[in-house]
Amino acid sequence: MPFFKHLDDNSDITDITFEDRKRLGPLDKVAQRIMRGPSPLSTAEKEIMAAFVSGLNACQFCYGSHAAVAAQFGVEAEIIEQLVEDIDQAPIQDKLKPLFHYLKKLTLTPSKIVQKDADKVWAAGWTEEALYHTILIGCLFNFYNRLLDGHGVKGNSFIYQLGGAHLSKNGYGVPWFINLIKKPLRKKKLERLDKLKSKVA
Repeated sequence: MPFFKHLDDNSDITDITFEDRKRLGPLDKVAQRIMRGPSPLSTAEKEIMAAFVSGLNACQFCYGSHAAVAAQFGVEAEIIEQLVEDIDQAPIQDKLKPLFHYLKKLTLTPSKIVQKDADKVWAAGWTEEALYHTILIGCLFNFYNRLLDGHGVKGNSFIYQLGGAHLSKNGYGVPWFINLIKKPLRKKKLERLDKLKSKVA
C-alpha cells in the first residue's frame, strides 16, 4: 500500500506527477524527448534500458511497466531478466553489451566510472551521442525509480499491462490541460483495470 493518502493500490506514476504539475510537469517533455526523440538507439533498446535500470534498482513498478512497454516492441521479458542477472550471457547483440555495462555502473557505482568504461563503448563502434543518450536514460529512470519507491507505489500486472500499452502507443507526452481532465482519466483507467481483471477472474 502506498504511503500517501491520495494514493492507493491502483495508483501509477501519473497519480504522483499529475498532483504537482509545477514541479513535475516538465519531466513529461524531458521523458518524451529522451525516450521517443531521434537517437542512435531504437525505441525498443531504450525501453530495455529503462526496464534494466529499474531491475537493477529492484523498482517493482518501473521494472514491470517498462518490461511491458518493451514487450509491445517485441522484446521478451526473459531478455531483460537475463540482462539484470548477467549482461555478458544475455541474448543481445555483443555491440550493445558495453552500453549495458556502462549503464549498470552508472546506476550502482557511478563514482567508479572511468575512461576505460567509455573506451569499451567506443571500441564497440558507438558514437558519443549514443553513450550520451544511454546516460540520459540511466539518469531519468534512476530518478523515476526513487520517485515511485519513495511514494510506496508498486503496481501490479494489470497496471503494468495498461501502462505498457499506453506508452507504446502514445509515448510520454502529457497535454498542458491535464489538470482539467485528470479525474475523468483516472476514472477511465480504473474502468480499464476492472475489465482486465474480469478477463482473468
